[in-house]
Amino acid sequence: MADHDRLEPLPDGFTAFRTKDGVRWKHRDAEDSRVGPGYRLFISDAGEERRYDFGRAEPHDATLFDLRDQLSRSIPVARSGEPAS
Repeated sequence: MADHDRLEPLPDGFTAFRTKDGVRWKHRDAEDSRVGPGYRLFISDAGEERRYDFGRAEPHDATLFDLRDQLSRSIPVARSGEPAS
């Protein structure tokens, strides 16, 4: 298994992963919920922050496939963790 095909739990509560092109990101959910409203915060090693908002009945799955898909559909956020205006 290549290094870019695994999840890496981090001591700060985030979990790191790599996109298919090798860029390293980390993510953490803002709520403990497993289904429904909430969001997932993504932060790249370069400092870019993005946010993925879950749908009303959407599961908060976090497989490598899910994370890559959610990151691709996420929106940029300001440093506060709120969507950028």
